[in-house]
Amino acid sequence: TIGDLIWIRVQGKGSFSVSPHLREFATRELGAGRVRFVLDLENCPGMDSTFMGTLLAISRKVAKSENGLFDVINANARNVQLMKNLGLDLVLSVDELGERWTQERREIDQLLTESVIVTYGKQETAAVMLDAHEELAAAQPENVARFRDVIHYLQEDLAPRTINDAD
Repeated sequence: TIGDLIWIRVQGKGSFSVSPHLREFATRELGAGRVRFVLDLENCPGMDSTFMGTLLAISRKVAKSENGLFDVINANARNVQLMKNLGLDLVLSVDELGERWTQERREIDQLLTESVIVTYGKQETAAVMLDAHEELAAAQPENVARFRDVIHYLQEDLAPRTINDAD
């Protein structure tokens, strides 16, 4: 944290395996009344759709808060293009020119430390993946067709099983 600002730096690919961690952290911070976030993608070479849907869901929750802020910074050209392809640039605040948070950028390397790695089970990960893809489908009409099969598969995967299903 820097003052009331929560700085999140993604180390490695933004993927379905990182998304539960990000969602849990953001939910905890929002629950504690912290509503100003910077997502730093400096060390993130790429993102999958689950991760982008998770970003979208978090940014929508932040937007409902008074004085809420969710800025994406240091996105490489590939990540910017991925967000634009799904229409996320219309919803997310993406600093493509590197003009925001100049003082904080200098401070952050000293403040960030390695975090503890927590693993999530298949059901928890699938639930985050479903939520993320439903967010993406709701973001832009073209995304409904893109993610229809993934959403259907995840819904089936998460559906309760009965004894007859095993036959």
